[in-house]
Amino acid sequence: MKVLSTLRREPRFGVGWAKRRGPTILASRRPRGFTLFELLIVLVLLGLLAGLAVLSVSGSASRQMEQEAQRLVELAGLARDEALLTGQVRALGFSRDGYAFLQQVLLDEESLTWVPLERAPLEPRSVAGRGLELRLRQEGRRVPLDERADRPHVRFNGAGELTPFELEIRQPGGAQDVMRVSGERDGRLLQERLE
Repeated sequence: MKVLSTLRREPRFGVGWAKRRGPTILASRRPRGFTLFELLIVLVLLGLLAGLAVLSVSGSASRQMEQEAQRLVELAGLARDEALLTGQVRALGFSRDGYAFLQQVLLDEESLTWVPLERAPLEPRSVAGRGLELRLRQEGRRVPLDERADRPHVRFNGAGELTPFELEIRQPGGAQDVMRVSGERDGRLLQERLE
C-alpha cells in the first residue's frame, strides 16, 4: 500500500504543481505600465528622429541649390570656352524654372534666330523638378523671366567675354537661403551663398 500511495503522489515540481501554484504566482505580478525613465527614453529618441528628418529635408534643398549653382557655373564656363575656341557666339537664356544654352541659326539669307542647343552637356535644363526657381538681374535691375528660355540674356563672344549678370537660385515662397551665380564682363563666373 505504501508503494501505491507514493506512486499516486504528484512530484513536487511536476505539472500538477504548476497548476496549483500558477494562479498565485500570476496574481502576485501586477501590470505596472511604463516607468518615467522609459517614457523619457522614448521621447528623446522620437525627438532625435524628428530633428534628423528636418535637417535632411532642409539640407537637401540647400544642397540642391548649391549643386545647381555649381552645375550652371561649370556649364557656362564650358559655353564660354567653346565660344572662345570656335569663334561662334553662344548665349544663355533663362526662364523662371530653367535655362538653355543657345546658338544662332540662319533662317534665311538675311535673318538669324536663337535656338537651344540640344546636345549634352549643354542641353536645356529645368530646376522646377528640384523645387527651385530663378531670378535674374542685369545692370542692377531685375529682368522679368517668362516660361521659355529661348531669349538670349547672357552672350558669350569669341574673345571669352560675357554679358554681366546675377542669377539667384532659390526656393519658391521667399525662403531665406539663396545661391547667387554671377558673371563678370571678363568671363569670370562666381557662385556664393546669400543668407
